[in-house]
Amino acid sequence: MIGIDFPEEIKKEMEKKGGWERIKKDVLKKDMKKAEEAIKAIANKRRLRILYALSKQKMCVCMLVDLMGCSYSKCSYHISKLKEAGLIKASKIGNFIIYSLTPLGKRIIKDCEKI
Repeated sequence: MIGIDFPEEIKKEMEKKGGWERIKKDVLKKDMKKAEEAIKAIANKRRLRILYALSKQKMCVCMLVDLMGCSYSKCSYHISKLKEAGLIKASKIGNFIIYSLTPLGKRIIKDCEKI
């Protein structure tokens, strides 16, 4: 190891996991893009509020616009960011597009409610 002095307890734990080089390799090769997109999406208070609202009820964009008090274009922008992050999905009922949470969106909002 490159001159790093680890506490004995940490050394033992690392050995069980294949050593420091193995841990570094695993961490650096892990694709974090999906997690990064989700975190960026919920870092915005309006998107987080939309996510929370959809945890209570499936909604069309007109309901979200009324709830959020913003324009259709701004609301659509936030919806698209949440969709890109895989947190919400859309389905069509007649002329309406209905938004709801994906399983990932449900897990995230459930964890956020614990904070």
